[in-house]
Amino acid sequence: MRLILHIGTHKTGTKALQHFLSANRKELTEYGIYYASPVYEVNFNSIVNALLLYRQEKLRYFLHENLRKAERNRAHTIVASSEHLYAMVRYLTRFNAEKTSAEILAKERSLVERLRAAIPAHVECHILCYVRRPDHYLESLYNQNVKRDSLVTSEVVDFLNTIYDMLDYHRYLSIWRDVFGSSACSVRTYEAALPNLIDDFMRHVLGNEDISSFKQPHLRANERLSRDVMEYKRLRNEHVLSSERKLERRIFALVDKRITNPNNNHEYLLPDERAALLSRLEPSMERLRTEFTLPPFPQFNLEAARASWQPYPGLSLEKRREIEFHYSAVQRQIGFRLERLLIRAASLTRGSGIRRLLLGATSRFQ
Repeated sequence: MRLILHIGTHKTGTKALQHFLSANRKELTEYGIYYASPVYEVNFNSIVNALLLYRQEKLRYFLHENLRKAERNRAHTIVASSEHLYAMVRYLTRFNAEKTSAEILAKERSLVERLRAAIPAHVECHILCYVRRPDHYLESLYNQNVKRDSLVTSEVVDFLNTIYDMLDYHRYLSIWRDVFGSSACSVRTYEAALPNLIDDFMRHVLGNEDISSFKQPHLRANERLSRDVMEYKRLRNEHVLSSERKLERRIFALVDKRITNPNNNHEYLLPDERAALLSRLEPSMERLRTEFTLPPFPQFNLEAARASWQPYPGLSLEKRREIEFHYSAVQRQIGFRLERLLIRAASLTRGSGIRRLLLGATSRFQ
């Protein structure tokens, strides 16, 4: 039995790929391929979360259960996907700035070793990771986590200082190579896989040249908030209760649709900051290209970037007032008001059956 473990990274089309694989479970079995994920989930992110909490038995049960299912389906290959596996310690501890890179990487290695130990010895493992140019990965990761997470309140330069080691792909992927072996690890560039990462995965990883017979699930794009709304949300994030993050995210998505003349300038780095970052990472990127046989990332032209650069002017008082007006109107809607009330009531009834009932009622609104 062969196990293909797709480990990310974030912001490289992983959600679209996971939905495609999940929607085509039956079709894939006809090719001897079994897609593994928990019931009602499209990836095994929740299992990776358990691994971080040292609940290795949950991971072991997941792997053994899916091995049995794959064998029943007469499959020769299992595919499992979780973008949380790349830089899992840094990402899943919500970018803990108090830990040094050395501490983070030591724990990362420990968890990768635990993962390897949980996989039965007779299973042939193959690790796959997609990576994109680090400055674009940084900006996309920053945008996503300001939008989704109330813990990210800093500007991009401070965010960079916290997650810098995540951009050093070579250091992280070397851990996987050391634990699983050089021949078991492959890396592909996100940019080279465009415009269709699913086609790239099916063709170059699963060896299927034609995906026209597979279902193409409709997946709503992971839309970014406009720059002004995102800046306003970043400033507000520190005041948001952790239990209300998902609620706030949905409110801001509706606010964003009401904004007139939205600013969509999502270049967070100055041209010289971008050039300095890429220059600093160049030795690591060169080792990655050499050791994992990768094509080069798209070149960055500093002079052209300087000539076309249009700085974001900042959140004006007028735009702030417009956002506050729409935020107030949206969050007063009866559904959101009831949901917030249920969430706060549930927080006061921890450990009781009433709390479960309240959270169940809340999920209906979501």
